[in-house]
Amino acid sequence: MAFQPKQKEFKSKKGNKYVFQTIPNSKYLEIMDETTTAEGKPLLSKLYAATLENIVVQPSGLTVDDFDSFKELQEVCEAALTFQQSE
Repeated sequence: MAFQPKQKEFKSKKGNKYVFQTIPNSKYLEIMDETTTAEGKPLLSKLYAATLENIVVQPSGLTVDDFDSFKELQEVCEAALTFQQSE
C-alpha cells in the first residue's frame, strides 16, 4: 500500500491557524533518530525545527523563531507530532 499523506487543520489557543500533513514512516523514523539522545530523550531544538519543516505545511517555511511565545511553539509542534503518530 503506497503512502497517502493526510492533512489536518489546527487552530492554536491564540487563534492562529496551521495545516499539518503526515510524512512517510521512514522520514518520521529518520527525524526521531536524528533528534533523540542515546538515552531516548528528545532534543527539542532539533525536533521542533524538523517538525515545522516537515509536518507543518501551512504557513510554509516556519521556524522556531517565528513564534511570539514558546508556549505556542510547543503547542503547535506537540499537536503536529501527535497527529503524525496517530494517523
